[in-house]
Amino acid sequence: MHVYALNSKEELKTNIYNSDGSFSVEAAKQIAHEFRCRRTGQEHEIDPRLLTILSHVNDHFGGRPIELLSGYRYQRKTTSNHFHGTASDIRVAGVRPRELRNFVYSLDAGGMGIGFYPRVGFVHVDVRPGPSFRWIDNSRSNPDSWDKQPPRHWRRKKLES
Repeated sequence: MHVYALNSKEELKTNIYNSDGSFSVEAAKQIAHEFRCRRTGQEHEIDPRLLTILSHVNDHFGGRPIELLSGYRYQRKTTSNHFHGTASDIRVAGVRPRELRNFVYSLDAGGMGIGFYPRVGFVHVDVRPGPSFRWIDNSRSNPDSWDKQPPRHWRRKKLES
């Protein structure tokens, strides 16, 4: 899987599977770091079902980097799939968002959330208990809305030198 995190400007190329076909724990740790909250730096395990879907996306589009807009979010709205490490907002370099959305639709076997944000140009992909849910949101993205802010009790640690 090839991921480029737009917020941190970090790139990761890793194989989520071991040679025996099992899921790679080391790759999962690397991905959790790449998907970390952009505001707090908090990391959270990312659901293997989501990683499998993203791996299919990466393979289908010839290994082009998945541009990660948002992965895990340590935020006030704890019902968000982003808060639970089961969601991502993505683009694929050189692929129209509508084409990406249509391919992700083809992967839906139940228990997925697929949101299309044509005005901002990304696709939301999450895994959830069934049934699946799809939506189109024509509003502008607001990454600074109150529900995406860190919880009130969270404070950034002071740097020590």
